[in-house]
Amino acid sequence: MTNNTNKDNKEIFDVCIVGAGPGGSSTAFYLAKQGKNIVLLDKEKFPRRKICGDAISQRAQIHLERMGVLQEILDEGKGHYSAVGGLVSPRRITYIDNSAEELGSHLIMSIKREIMDEKMVRAAVREGAKLIEEYNVKEVKFLKNKKFWEVKSFNKEQGIIKAKVLIAADGATSKISRSLGILDSPPEAVCSSVYIQAGTHQYKDDGVCLYTQDIVPGYLALFKEADGDVVFCCYIIPGGRYKSEDLQHVHQLFLTGEPYVAEALGPKAKIEPMKSGPLRLGGVKKSYAKNFLIVGDAAGHIDPLTGEGIQYAMDAGEIAAKTLEEAFEKEDFSERILKVYQKRWMKSFGKDFKWSSRMVRVLAKVPIFLDAFAYLCNKKGVKYLLKWATIMTGSEPKLNFFKPNLALPLLLAVVRLKLIKNQKS
Repeated sequence: MTNNTNKDNKEIFDVCIVGAGPGGSSTAFYLAKQGKNIVLLDKEKFPRRKICGDAISQRAQIHLERMGVLQEILDEGKGHYSAVGGLVSPRRITYIDNSAEELGSHLIMSIKREIMDEKMVRAAVREGAKLIEEYNVKEVKFLKNKKFWEVKSFNKEQGIIKAKVLIAADGATSKISRSLGILDSPPEAVCSSVYIQAGTHQYKDDGVCLYTQDIVPGYLALFKEADGDVVFCCYIIPGGRYKSEDLQHVHQLFLTGEPYVAEALGPKAKIEPMKSGPLRLGGVKKSYAKNFLIVGDAAGHIDPLTGEGIQYAMDAGEIAAKTLEEAFEKEDFSERILKVYQKRWMKSFGKDFKWSSRMVRVLAKVPIFLDAFAYLCNKKGVKYLLKWATIMTGSEPKLNFFKPNLALPLLLAVVRLKLIKNQKS
C-alpha cells in the first residue's frame, strides 16, 4: 500500500492530509473523487490498532457504503450488527432488549478499527489518493512566496512533501495544529479500550452501556465483535468524580469489580493490557487558516455526551472536501474562503455538540435522569429505548430529547423515583 518518496521529490500535491484515520481517509476519498492530487500520510503502517469502542453508527455506515467499504466488511463477515442491547443506570436499573426487531434495522455495527481504517485507506487509494505509511511528520511550513506547504519527516530519506493545502487529521493532540498556534489547549477527556478473547468470556448481549454513580457523565461499554471478541471501554468525561489521570485505576476497578461486567466476562476471560487515548470534545473554535484545515479528532469532532467521533470525522471529511472543491475553483485558499468549512460543520453537527455539553452538565449533577430513563424503558418497552438510542447515536439531534413525548415522561419518572426513594428511607 505504501508509496515511497525521496529527497528529490519535486511533485506539488493539491492537498496533503496528515493522519489516515476515518477523518483523514474520508477527506482523501472525497477529494480524490473530484480528481484532486492527494497525498495521505500516516506515522504507522496499516493495519494498526486504534483505541475505540468499535461501535459504528448508521451515519458512519453511510460513508462506508459510499466508499465501498461496508459491503466488503459484510462480505468478509468482519462486521457485527448490534441487536440485543441497552443500559444499566446508576441505581442499577437495567433494560436490555432486541431493538433491531422493532426498528427493522440496526443502529450500530461493531467493526474493529484495525479492519475498518485499513479498508477506508484502501478505498481512498483506489480513488486515486497516494498513501505514504510510516511518515512521522517533524515539521510543517507554509512558503508564502511559493504558495505551498513543505512537510518534513523525522526520516530525512523520505524527503519533503509539498502541497497547496494542508489538512491536519492527526488526532486529539494534533501536533501540527499546536505547532501552528491554532490549538492551544490539551484534550479534555480520555478513554480506554481492551479486547476480551472470544471463547473465554460469557457475554451474551451485543452492546450495553453502563452508567455508574461514580463515573457519570462518563460511562462503560461492552460491544461484541464479529469474531466473537468483546471490546470493553471506559470513558472519563469532564464533570464527574474522576479525572483523566484516574483512568488506569477506574478502568481496572470497573473491569474487575462492576457486577454486570464481571458476570459478562466470567472467571476465565482473557483480557489484553489496557490501551488508552485522549479525546478532544465538542469542536474547536477555529478549524481553518490560510491554506489549512483541521478534521476529525484534531478539530474536536467528538460528541461531549457520548465520546463518539467516527461519524463526525467522516462528515467533516466530506464537508472539507466540498469546501476545498469550491476553493480550487476560485484558486483562493484564504481564511475568508476556508472559514465556510467551520460554518458548515457547525451547522451539520457542531450545534448538536452544544446541546450534548448542556446534557453532560445536567447528568453530572442529576444522574437520576439516567435511572428514570431505564425505569421508563422497563415500563414502556423497546420503543422508548429506541427514542433514546437514535438520539444518542446521532441519527437524530439532541434537541429531540426535549420534545414532550420524551421529556415529559422522563420528568414524571424522576418524580416517581424520588418518591420511591423517600418512602424507602
